[in-house]
Parts: sequence; C-alpha cells; structure tokens
Amino acid sequence: MRARYESGQVAVETAIVLPLFVFLLLGILQLGLMHQARLLTKYAAYKAVRAGSLHNGNVEMMERAALAVLLPMVSQAGGGGAEKITPVNGASEFNQKWNAVSRNKMPEVDLKYAEVQICGPSKNLITSDTHDNKEADFDDPRIASGGDGDWGKSLRTKLSIQVTFNYRLPIPFADVVIYNIARGQKTLPWVLRLGKQDSQTNVKYVQYQIDQNDRAAEQKIYILPIRATYIMRMHSNLYLTQTDLPDSYLTNKCTFTFDSLG
Repeated sequence: MRARYESGQVAVETAIVLPLFVFLLLGILQLGLMHQARLLTKYAAYKAVRAGSLHNGNVEMMERAALAVLLPMVSQAGGGGAEKITPVNGASEFNQKWNAVSRNKMPEVDLKYAEVQICGPSKNLITSDTHDNKEADFDDPRIASGGDGDWGKSLRTKLSIQVTFNYRLPIPFADVVIYNIARGQKTLPWVLRLGKQDSQTNVKYVQYQIDQNDRAAEQKIYILPIRATYIMRMHSNLYLTQTDLPDSYLTNKCTFTFDSLG
C-alpha cells in the first residue's frame, strides 16, 4: 500500500516538474538561436549601410544586402505548422534558399524578413547647405564640415540606418511563451519589446508593427523584431528627392532607447 502511495506521489511530481524542465530545455535552445540572430543582425546592419553608402542610400539595395547576411536564420512555415530553418552550407543551398525568400516578404503576413529604415541624415539638416537642393555631395567640405563646433552637422554626409530582422521563433512551445512575455513586458527597452509607445513620435509606425505581429501570432507564427543600427560615411551622393529620407528627426521611424538627433 505504501509503495502505491509513493508511486502516485512520483507521478504528481513528474506532472508538475516535467513541463517546466521541457520548457527550460526548449527555452535555452530558443534563446541561443535568438542570440545568434542578434549577432547576425549587427553584421547585417554593417553590410546594409555599406551597400547604401555606395548606392545613394537605396533602401532596396540595403535590404537585399541585409537579407543575404540573415539568410541562415530565416525560417519558413514547415509541415504541421512548425517553423523550418533550411541550412546554408554552400553556394547551391544559398541560391535555393535565396530564390525562396528573395522578394523579402512573408507569404503569411504583410511583413518583411529584413527591413531598413534610414535614421539620418534628415532632409531639413542638409537642404540648406546644397547648391540646387537636389543632392548632397558627400565630398563637399561645406556640407561635410560641422563648423563652429556643431558636431551634429558633421553627420550630414553620414548614412545612419536601422535594420529590423523580423525573427520568426522556430522552437515549439518556447515560441508562444517568449512572444507573450515580450509582448506584455513593460520594463524592456523599445528595441527589444513589443507594446504601446505613447511617449515617442513614431507611435503609428510602431503600432502598425505590433498589429502585424499580433496578426501573425493568430496564425501561430510568433515574430520578434531584432534591431541593430549602424552609421557610415557616404561614398555616393544622397538625393533629396528620396522619399526614404526622414523630413526631420521628428518623423524618424527608427526605434531608439534614447532621443534621436538630427
């Protein structure tokens, strides 16, 4: 009789501990993948801003450069609703996966895999110092020089961008738990969490991203944005007619934990 009671106690303890133990293992795997995605996003920001500095700040070129770096971490819907990460171990596998995601758009939801936002320079910062208000010469000393100790104006010929990797959490069970923790967390910085952003100027843009992520979550696709910022001196002229340039720092769509300048 005593052995029967002990057996029942072990079953109850196992029912309590086993889910926590399984989540611990899956959570460690998922957090490890997120850390790898974070490192790749930092490198993707560098490659993207380099492409932009050589191609007149062209956002499409920058997004393609970022996506090429992030390709090993890009996952797609697999069988049974699970996420599948296709490995990239060579040129043939790279081409095969690139052809599948080269449009840089998720088929299930209106989100890009890799998104680039130009943080600076803003149009109001460089318009007054150009000859014809059409382009800003990256090698014109009157534009490149700050003058009078105004270090902010020295950024007029530097391209600052932010890359957002819309990372699809691939590990089952851990994906929904981590997503809901990030979605409701109030103490994390904006670059890491989802939520309302009442105190900043790009609230509509951020709310759009939140709505899209929630819509994906309804389809059991759990997406967390991983962001990285990089700045580089231009090696080609910026055109002031570009719609991608922010009019001023007040219309900047980049997400920072500090107030943007420019």
